[in-house]
Formats: sequence, C-alpha cells, structure tokens
Amino acid sequence: MKRRPAMAVIGVLVFLIAGSTFAEETVGCPHDVGKGRFKVRNKEAYIQMRKCYSDEVWKALRDASPYPADHDEMVDLPEGWHQEVVKTALGLEYGVIDRLSVGLFLPYVMKDLKRQVWSKKVRKATWKELRDRGFEDIWVSIKWLAYSNPQGLFGSNWEEGLFLALSYRLSVSSDDDVKNGIGSGAREFKLVLLFHPHFTEKSFLCGDMWYHYRGRVREIKGFTKSGWNLGDRFGYRIFFGYEFLNRKFAVVGGPQGWIAQSNRDKDGRKIEDSHMYSHGVMVKFRWQPFGEEEKGSIDLGVRIPYSNKTTFAPSFVPIVCGRIKF
Repeated sequence: MKRRPAMAVIGVLVFLIAGSTFAEETVGCPHDVGKGRFKVRNKEAYIQMRKCYSDEVWKALRDASPYPADHDEMVDLPEGWHQEVVKTALGLEYGVIDRLSVGLFLPYVMKDLKRQVWSKKVRKATWKELRDRGFEDIWVSIKWLAYSNPQGLFGSNWEEGLFLALSYRLSVSSDDDVKNGIGSGAREFKLVLLFHPHFTEKSFLCGDMWYHYRGRVREIKGFTKSGWNLGDRFGYRIFFGYEFLNRKFAVVGGPQGWIAQSNRDKDGRKIEDSHMYSHGVMVKFRWQPFGEEEKGSIDLGVRIPYSNKTTFAPSFVPIVCGRIKF
C-alpha cells in the first residue's frame, strides 16, 4: 500500500515522457546507467523563427531585397515569411556493464514553412510553402565512464565524473525529406566528452564538449546540395545546477552553443558565407520527486540565443524534457 503513491508518480512521469518531449544531444547526460538498467529520456521543443540570415532575403528577392548581398547579418523575417518547427526526440539507453552503455536516439520533426525563393524560370521571386514531418535520421551510440573518483579534482566529487561517447547517424530519411530539410542525407558521427562533478551535496556542474563530423550528402535528383561536404561542427554545454527542498527541485542553467565550418560543393569549392554558429543561454527548472534526477524527473526550460548566424533563428526556444531509469 505504501508504494502506491510512488508508483502513481512513476506512471505520470512515464506518460509525460513518452507523450511529449527534443534534444540537440545524441548521447544523453553524464550519468552511468548501470549494468542491466534501462533509461528513457524524451524532449520536445517548439521553435518559431523570428529572424533569418540576410543572404536568404537577397537570394529570394535579388534587386528588390532591402539588404545588399554583402550585408551579412541576421534580420527580421520579411512580411509573409514564417517557419515553425516542433522537434520531438526519444532517447533509449541500456547498461551493458557498469560504466558502459549503448543508446539509440530518434528525433522526429514537424515543419511548417512559407517563404519566397528565386525562380530562374520566370526570373522573379515566387512563394514556397512546405508542410512535412518525419524522422531526422537515427543515432546509435556508445558511452563509457572513463573517470570516477569521489575525491576528485579540487576536492569535488567526480563519482559520475568524466564520460567519453561516440554516436553514429544512420541516414534513413527519404530523398523528399532531405530536400525539405528533414535529415541531412549524410552519414555523420559525433565524439563527445561529458562531465558531471558535484562541488557540494547540492551544487554541481553538468556539461559536454563535442566534435561533429557531418559528412557528404548523398546524390539526390534535383537537390542542389547533392555531393556537398557539410562543414564540421564543434559544440559545448556548460550548466551549473543547485538542488533544494530536500533535493526535490533543482535550477540548472548556463551557456550552450556551436560553431560550424564552411560547406563545400561536390567539386570541393567553399560555399560562400556557409560557416554558421549559434550561442545562447539555457535556464531550466527541474522537478525530481524521488530526490534524484535519474530516478525520474521533468524539466521546464527555455533557450535564449544571444549570437546567431543561421539560415533561420528564433527569439527563444521553450523546451520540456524528462527522463527515468529502471
């Protein structure tokens, strides 16, 4: 009888986790799953674009563009343009042995786009509308707890301290999905260094640094990016956290971002102004009813970009996420 309230909370967590929820990360957080244990994590983000790179306006409107070709800044979306994206991601991890786990990451995208593009046929800007949805490819991963020491660096607790991970992207998106910006059409991999030291019983650091090899886009008939070598990315996440009220709640936040090298066409020529970046601040409020994040918890968060150079960009991104281990 005493276990019923706990089981009810677990049921609510599983429902919320399975029913909603997105992630940039592909290998999860720096926690050891444990031999024979499963972990489910799920995130959802709603992204409404407010700005775009000025080159996108010039390429669509040419002489009618309010920005010259060399403007090179993020600008407000032109009147009538919009892009909304809902990203839902499900992550699964299994502990093969203590300190070593394998994982699967499935991001699903729903995209609604309306913008102008330049038509070579009629030599003027025409409207393009797109509504599509599908899996943004599938990632498989392996994660290893490389360093663990309760009395680690600077007197902090590194019991769940330093992880190394590798993830590989299986390009399963259809040709049409790739044309519509769902899936990259390339075989990619990520190398990730994750860390999670505790400074005190209630305060901690959680973060990662990663290298993302993006690969070459497969040949797709009628797709201008066929054969392109996508520029590699380097990213980071550095979150500070503090638990309170008997560790039932936590606040977590800090900088998060990435930079990308330039793309190259199939002949190896660099695509002008294709180096991109995005830097922002993430703030999350976490409910962990069992006093530990991994036993079941839910986050409500928001990412606020402060420096962007991307094709499209939002003003902020609300995020819901949850995880549970059993």
